Amino acid sequence: MKQIFVKSSNRLFSALFLTILIIVGFLAFSNTQLISALTNDTVVVSVNISALSEITVTPETLEWINIVPGYAASFQSLDIKNTGSTNFTKLWVNVNSFALETTNPLGKGNPLLYSAGSFVALKNQTGEDAFRFVNRMEWNETEMPTYMVPNPSDAVSWGYFRNFTDIYLWNFNDSATAGECLNGTEMQFRIKTTPESIVLPNRDMTVGTVAATFEANTTEWSAWSFSSGPLAGYCVYIYKDCQKIMVAQWDHNSTLPNCGNLKYLTQETFKPNDVHTVNVTVFVPRGIPAGNTTSSVMTFFAEP
Repeated sequence: MKQIFVKSSNRLFSALFLTILIIVGFLAFSNTQLISALTNDTVVVSVNISALSEITVTPETLEWINIVPGYAASFQSLDIKNTGSTNFTKLWVNVNSFALETTNPLGKGNPLLYSAGSFVALKNQTGEDAFRFVNRMEWNETEMPTYMVPNPSDAVSWGYFRNFTDIYLWNFNDSATAGECLNGTEMQFRIKTTPESIVLPNRDMTVGTVAATFEANTTEWSAWSFSSGPLAGYCVYIYKDCQKIMVAQWDHNSTLPNCGNLKYLTQETFKPNDVHTVNVTVFVPRGIPAGNTTSSVMTFFAEP
């Protein structure tokens, strides 16, 4: 009986010992997995961004259809986004009206002789309270308007500035070199300060006019500015052959003469991912033939 009890105790001890070994082994294995999961190392990540000067304008196309001459058109918005990696501080714009409008379109009855860009006007969402033309072309009327009294008396070119509501008669003479309008020190350029009345047009340029100030010239253009009147604040360029003028507000193209009235769309710091919004419309004056005009390209420029 005693022998049987001892053998049973041995078996119980052996089973208990084996169970303990299994538990200890399991715990050791679990701790090994836990310790492995918490093991880590680090990697230093550095990125250097190169300088990229880029802006993106959206949408890519603007279109106005069935515009009634002499009436306001709807405006559309453009977003200019800094999609590059550098800051800009100067944003400006031009449209290629001059490059496309090479023949005097007045009285030809052909809408394709007109550049669509010549009708484009733009307004900042902040900074301006009215639309301003980007690059408006106006042409010599060839024949002097009835009852016109020119001033200067030797004027060689005359025409109208057509803004959103009215028309204003202008005229200028040429320089000492006949047929050339580059040397502004030898010229006079005047515009009426009151719009022309349909009922009783006053075309006497010796009264009710304001004279422009000559600014500078290149071999292609002479630049002028007005302190008052319908062209106040604009830069007005007379082409060398005296046959047309260009009215501009934001065109800092280096091929044009210097002009103090030029502006920038913005001179605030234009940081990467910043967006500048402008509103755009067109004004088609009366007397423009129906049909498609020649499509133009408006280009925005950003400078550091």
